[in-house]
Amino acid sequence: MFFIAQRHFRTRRREKGYTASILSVSGIAVGVMTLTAVLAVMNGFQLDTIEDILEINSYHLRISASELQSNASPLDLSRRSGVRTVLPFIELQTIARGFFEEPQAVVLRGVPVDVLDLDPGIAERIEMVSGEFSLASHGSLVIGSQLARHLGVRVGDTVTFLDLGSGDAALRNPREVEFQVRGVFYSGFLEYDRSWGFISLQEAESMFGAGDDLTWGIKLNDRFNDIRMREQIAEYLELNTAQVLSWRDFNRAIFGALRVEKTVLMFLIGLIFLVVAVNIYQALRRSVVERSEEIAVLKALGAPPQAVQLVFVVEGLMIGVLGAFIGTALGLFISQNINGVFAAAELALGGLAVVVSLVGGGGASPVPFFSPEHFYIMEVPSHMLFSEVLGVFLAAVASAASAGYFASLRAAWIKPAEVLRDE
Repeated sequence: MFFIAQRHFRTRRREKGYTASILSVSGIAVGVMTLTAVLAVMNGFQLDTIEDILEINSYHLRISASELQSNASPLDLSRRSGVRTVLPFIELQTIARGFFEEPQAVVLRGVPVDVLDLDPGIAERIEMVSGEFSLASHGSLVIGSQLARHLGVRVGDTVTFLDLGSGDAALRNPREVEFQVRGVFYSGFLEYDRSWGFISLQEAESMFGAGDDLTWGIKLNDRFNDIRMREQIAEYLELNTAQVLSWRDFNRAIFGALRVEKTVLMFLIGLIFLVVAVNIYQALRRSVVERSEEIAVLKALGAPPQAVQLVFVVEGLMIGVLGAFIGTALGLFISQNINGVFAAAELALGGLAVVVSLVGGGGASPVPFFSPEHFYIMEVPSHMLFSEVLGVFLAAVASAASAGYFASLRAAWIKPAEVLRDE
């Protein structure tokens, strides 16, 4: 039956040639290619966002220093297996004013002066645009690139912060605290570049009086091991498990939104497979009608209906496997070279714009797809997961095989005597 299905797939059909087979394979290939490339780009954006949040902001586990009652120090956790980094920090909400008069809302984070040595994760996620990440000297400040632009400051300039403190008196008459910009960083995450600054932990305690707000941030070797490590750390520090916050707790909203976004996009693009499956079904159904004489001969020679059906199921399976293989190869190629693909598309559209301008007498302008002026990215990230590639491949094959099965049901009802008598 596999041999017959192969002959059916490769043989020209009446008046239509190879068009039906080519269109069926092409439909599967385009669907797989599109879904693979889109998932790779979406994974790139989402994983970059997740890494920025976990490495710069939230950590994997958090413990408030005010809740610690035992004599055990959180610093001792850094020697435990599975723990990568343990850092104290203080986070402050304040208002900043620089060269420009318009004040800016700022998140100031007080960290140890050697934070980049203690936590390589932060060092990997931020890039110094100017100056250096130095908090050792008195009144040192490192701020995001967009915040520096909105404040109108650069390295060496002074930024004034309001010590809002706590209580009505502090809010009515806030104290001003000045810091000197030692460095400007770029993370690629707009929220941090637009509203974040780093100062030393000691100055966050002394100049803002925020010692009671001390929090311990813990990073694990495997962030998905947070549930087990959370229980162990809570037991070691004599805390309730609920007092050790996981990244799943304080990032639930944004990570849930990312998951829903990806699920909806997969569903919408997955509809391509449904459309292609319907086309394959119609093509194979026409094939059943066109080959009714051959089916009648097979049945007359003793082939059971299930064997005849298997011919068209295998033909659909062949369409699915071939189309999925081609689509996966193209999708992986595009995913790995996505920035080159966009550059080539920009070049082609730019050339077309030049031709149009020469014909119409107007001025040509470049056609950027992802310009940093409009999108807060320098390049399009891409990350492909093997499980998703395999899932897309199997979904494509399954849709084509299902179309072949439903198309083959008509073949099971063909009666050899009636067909051969009419012929």
